[in-house]
Formats: sequence, structure tokens, C-alpha cells
Amino acid sequence: MNGFRRLIIKTAEVMMVLLVIVTIFSFAASGWMYGIDLGPGFFAPVLGFIIGGLIGLAIASVTASMFFLVLEIAENTRPGARSDTTPGAP
Repeated sequence: MNGFRRLIIKTAEVMMVLLVIVTIFSFAASGWMYGIDLGPGFFAPVLGFIIGGLIGLAIASVTASMFFLVLEIAENTRPGARSDTTPGAP
């Protein structure tokens, strides 16, 4: 059962990394399209792509950090996961 649990957690971690990549690309592409609508030329779409990518990076980073924080809390609250250096441990 422990091996199956680890498989599920590792799969969720890989999916989260893929979600981060897709989110960044989606926001960057959205910024590119918004830049095309703003005006002619090459500067506006590139600026939109960069700003969209940065916004996507910020959103994806916060989402992924919350997910990994929950995974770390779950890992640390499992029985047997405590170390001998924990304050108050016998």
C-alpha cells in the first residue's frame, strides 16, 4: 500500500510540473494575442508575450508551492515520519 501511495504522489508531482509549464505557455500565448490586438509591429506582441509569461509564472509558482506545501505537511504528519530530534519526542 505504501508503494502505491508513493506512485500516486509522484504522479501528482509530475502532473503539477506539467501544469506549471502549460500555465506559463498559455499566459504567454494570451499575452502575445493581446499584443497583436494592441497595435501593428513587432514590439507589442513580444512585450505581451513577456508580460503574459511573467504573470503565468507568478500564478503557476504560487499554485505549485501551495500544492507542494500540502504534500510536505502530509508527509510530515504520517506516523513514523517524525525524527528523534523533534522537540518533545521521547
